[in-house]
Amino acid sequence: MEITRPINCAITFLSVLLGGWLGTLALTHHLLLAALSAALITGGGNVLNDLCGVAEDRINKPQRPLPSGRLSHTSATILTSLLLLSGLIIGFSLPSPAPIIVCIAVIGLALYNFWLKRVPLLGNLVVSALGGLAFLYGGFAVHAYQPARWPALFATLFHLGREILKDLEDITGDQVLSGSTIPLSWGRPVARAIITAIFSTLILLTPLPAIIDIYGTPYFILVSILNILLIYVLIRLLREDTPATLSHLNHLLKASMILGLCAFFFDRL
Repeated sequence: MEITRPINCAITFLSVLLGGWLGTLALTHHLLLAALSAALITGGGNVLNDLCGVAEDRINKPQRPLPSGRLSHTSATILTSLLLLSGLIIGFSLPSPAPIIVCIAVIGLALYNFWLKRVPLLGNLVVSALGGLAFLYGGFAVHAYQPARWPALFATLFHLGREILKDLEDITGDQVLSGSTIPLSWGRPVARAIITAIFSTLILLTPLPAIIDIYGTPYFILVSILNILLIYVLIRLLREDTPATLSHLNHLLKASMILGLCAFFFDRL
């Protein structure tokens, strides 16, 4: 359970549900299946990420199941295969274009873990796009994807900033690789500048749906709280980027994802 990162799987599950629910205000059979398939693929992708990152995790996160020796490489390989295959099978049971989306997700995860993880920015973009795709997947599952476009856009930007911040946190272990992440290839100051630019853009864009009357007061209040948290993250990041601080900020950002989901959900209740 631990290696699948169940909190991440739950967030993906809820993101797909929200993406479809915004279009229909109902939890249909197809939408629930889409959310389940996305959660399974997320879990499989997380296991694959650990399998491909054991060397770095021995330095950055030695308590993880694989580097700590609590789980074998063989067991993790079987688990990621079962999770990804289950997610694909469920996805292929859904109407078009859901099968295409699950294929894109699995291919994207494979490309990231086996290759793009070592390509500065491009790997971050792929993972972030998959985070935004979860909302669209839910929308397509119920044939009402238009309302999912706003959360998909904001989620992509949010994940992009957080992914680069995670690269800053993991810089010590990532040095075992050649090339690799933005902080290693372009420097820590450049990484901090990119994170600042991304989150600043997000802070400016998120009130827009309320300003143009797509969403109302509940959305605006919750997204304003989220933006205050993002400003806090940027201030802390500019003051110091020690591993302890970056770990704290990453956990805060993960919690902020739930707040972002609530902003869209409670506005439509």
